[in-house]
Amino acid sequence: MFSSALLIGLFALFRMAASHAAEGTAADATRHWLDQAADAGLGQTRREFAARQVLMLAEPSASILITALKGEDGDSALRRQVAARLLGELAPPEAEAALLEAAHGEEYFLAEAARAALPRLYAKLSDNELYRLLTRGARERYATPGGAAADDEDWLALSMARSRRQGGFKALVMRGLALKYAGGGDLPQPLVWCVWEALLDSNDDLRMAGLAMVPRIASSEATEKLAGFLYTENTPKVLVAALRIMREMRPPHYGEAVERQTRHADPLVAVEALAALDAMGYRAAMFPSGPGQRTVAGFVNHPSTPVRRRAIELLIETNNPAALEYLEIALHDRVGANRALAAWGLGQMGLTAAVGMVSPLLNDGRPEVRREAAVALSRLGVVGVAARVLDDLSGGTGPFRLAAAEALGRMGDERAVPGLIDALASGTDGLAHAAAAALGTLKSRRAGPALFATMRGTDDPVLRDACRQALLDMYLRDPGVDPEGWDQWAEATLD
Repeated sequence: MFSSALLIGLFALFRMAASHAAEGTAADATRHWLDQAADAGLGQTRREFAARQVLMLAEPSASILITALKGEDGDSALRRQVAARLLGELAPPEAEAALLEAAHGEEYFLAEAARAALPRLYAKLSDNELYRLLTRGARERYATPGGAAADDEDWLALSMARSRRQGGFKALVMRGLALKYAGGGDLPQPLVWCVWEALLDSNDDLRMAGLAMVPRIASSEATEKLAGFLYTENTPKVLVAALRIMREMRPPHYGEAVERQTRHADPLVAVEALAALDAMGYRAAMFPSGPGQRTVAGFVNHPSTPVRRRAIELLIETNNPAALEYLEIALHDRVGANRALAAWGLGQMGLTAAVGMVSPLLNDGRPEVRREAAVALSRLGVVGVAARVLDDLSGGTGPFRLAAAEALGRMGDERAVPGLIDALASGTDGLAHAAAAALGTLKSRRAGPALFATMRGTDDPVLRDACRQALLDMYLRDPGVDPEGWDQWAEATLD
């Protein structure tokens, strides 16, 4: 007969073995999907699918991702970037050192991925931990290496470089703080002091991260600090950030400070200042009320593409019929993305007077413009748009067919179902994926059998997943990932 001590020992050994097996399984699965997510020979869609599989694992192996991020096994640049992005989503605390090292490395895209990942990790920290990081110097691994300098000039250069590193580090922590409080809530006073210090820093990234926190501070001092930015010398990107927050907060007594920026040499600063003035009720600044008046609407003809785009966005946000004549100008913008944005906006605003302006874009030379024009016209109640888009789906070239499938899903017209079923069976990866997603959005159960057959017959894991998601959207019952249960699911579910 086994003694109780022996039984306890055997049970402990069993648990240890099971734990090691689980760890091995998690590590193998993480490595497998990371390999595919970083395989440059696969298409973007398949790589994104593989990355999602890592995130869906019950316990993805952070150690595998950290090793890849460090490049210890000769990992490719793409593999290191993917690892950084996944660590940002998973945010394991033990990844901080490796991410910090990558964030100030010489590989630009890897550094960008690491800088995007770190705030997610910091967002999980307590207020006290965030305060501790924001009130001390940057960690040694983030400081400029090199040790003592040979002379005063070298020491000054080294000190300035270290200061920039510290500002960059604190900016990442501050962005994590912003993520933590994105859902609302007032900052505790110690963190408010950290925000005030950030606003005075010489590092633009830290100042902008601090500005993002100002709306979370319940104090009249917040708007005073914000207005102070508009009276002092600042870079255009900092001023744009400050003006956007002014527009959000709408303080009543700072119109003069904002008005001053409408004459700024940088047009993006000027257009943001005009929008803020209008939102604050200081004066009408979206549409001209007289000749020679500078308004947001006037920037739709500006030579700069980003300036024109921002003006279009702001005009759409007004939901004002007065925007129609200026958005008509935007429909003829030389950049396809701006034309698409203007068409989308007119559909969102429900301006039926725009039908005649948007209709010619169904023949535009850019697929994204045709897509947004079709969706807008459908939203405006134009009959026969689906038939025109189906022509693109069946007879267009690759990008136009893909855009047509996306448009048909968003338009909500069930007459598109047969054409989308044909596209699903086309054998073209991107088009079949888009058709499956569109059918899931339409939720027409006429497409259920075709989606099920494609899910069973395809060797493409991305298409299989898209069909599974579409069936789940359609029937509100998940077929699952195990093919052995699919027939039983179909018998109980399909019409």
